[in-house]
Amino acid sequence: MRTPSLRRRVTFSGVLVFALLVVLLDIFVYLTLQRELESTLVEVLDSRVDLARELGAQLPPRELVDRLTSLGVPVALTTADGAVIAGEPAVPRFGDGPPGPPSTLSVPRVSASVEFEDGAVVEVFASRAGVRSTLARTAVLLAVGTAAAVIVAVLLFRRTAALVVAPLDEMVAAAGRTAGGQTGERLRPDDPDTELGRLATAYDTMLDTLEQALETAFAAEERTRRFVDDAAHQMRTPIATLRSCVESLLRVTDPSTRDELFGYIVQETARCQRLLDDLLAAARLDQAPDLRLVLQDVTALCLDEVDRARNLAPTLTLQVSAPDGPVEAHVDHDAVREVLANLLDNARRHARGRVDVSVAVDDEVVSVRILDDGPGVPDGTEERVFERFTSLDGRGGAGLGLPMARQVARAHGGELTYEDGAFELRLPRGAASFSDVRGESVR
Repeated sequence: MRTPSLRRRVTFSGVLVFALLVVLLDIFVYLTLQRELESTLVEVLDSRVDLARELGAQLPPRELVDRLTSLGVPVALTTADGAVIAGEPAVPRFGDGPPGPPSTLSVPRVSASVEFEDGAVVEVFASRAGVRSTLARTAVLLAVGTAAAVIVAVLLFRRTAALVVAPLDEMVAAAGRTAGGQTGERLRPDDPDTELGRLATAYDTMLDTLEQALETAFAAEERTRRFVDDAAHQMRTPIATLRSCVESLLRVTDPSTRDELFGYIVQETARCQRLLDDLLAAARLDQAPDLRLVLQDVTALCLDEVDRARNLAPTLTLQVSAPDGPVEAHVDHDAVREVLANLLDNARRHARGRVDVSVAVDDEVVSVRILDDGPGVPDGTEERVFERFTSLDGRGGAGLGLPMARQVARAHGGELTYEDGAFELRLPRGAASFSDVRGESVR
């Protein structure tokens, strides 16, 4: 990204535009003055022609030339027989002789002719020297004035540019203070619809998002640390029990006692395995699930998991309601069963005596709703239950089941939510949903 000086760019752009406008104005003034002077010169020449015509009707050729010369009109008369009589008004000259005939002068001039009845032709002249000198002086004055105006404009635009970029300097200072630890500072623009206002609003929004992300990261880090501390604390007991049992096996000879010790070892080993599985699941939670989508009967998957839950809780009433016939969708068999098992285990732990599972389907989505008669999720925590390491029941769970279940649902292109006291799993029926959501093909 190129980062030129905004102050210099504002100054240069402003001065460039100003200089361009002044030059265009100078050109307009110069051309207008030139046109007016040329028009005046033509009028002077026309008046001299009229004068020559009027006097020519009254005076003979020689007197006509003298009379026009005395009136300040340069003139040249060509008689009918070809003789040329020239007259030039006296012009003060220093160190020069008398003026020669008009044809020998180097002064630029314009002329017009008058022909009389006797064949004589009178040519009167008007000098362009005054026009040229006036235009030259005007050009010099315009150039000097333009240069002075540009110099003044540079000084003024430098000051103006400093005022223009002052809000940016304020933003830079605020960013520096934020980098120094003052994260609560905001710009709060008074007019968010201007360019600087939109920039300040975007800056404040960025800081809000950053602070929220940092708070979320710190909270997740704290939950992770707390979970690891709890897991380490809980593993101390089974490891100590395992060590005690192994040491006792080295000393005990009674078969029944040895069998009892072996039973303890199996139980504590399973307990350690569960804790290690939780830690492994936490490490893999951010990885995308590896799904294999095939056409499955979602109702059959629900019935299988409900039968498993009945075996684990024979005193619990579990009911399934579903449409007649199979409800098919392209899903990963094992992943969906894991989600259903997690939701049913959660309902089984909290239900007082009944769990209802309902399956619904439309043209695009299959939904599975699991409702228990337990206390439900407390108000305001409907989304917190899907955060990792969040356990609201106080029973020492890792708090990873529901986050992983939602991740699997979203990997299918669906969703898992808690609404109206029930967990609802929604899965698209089409096979293309997974690639649509992930942006890649199903692995």
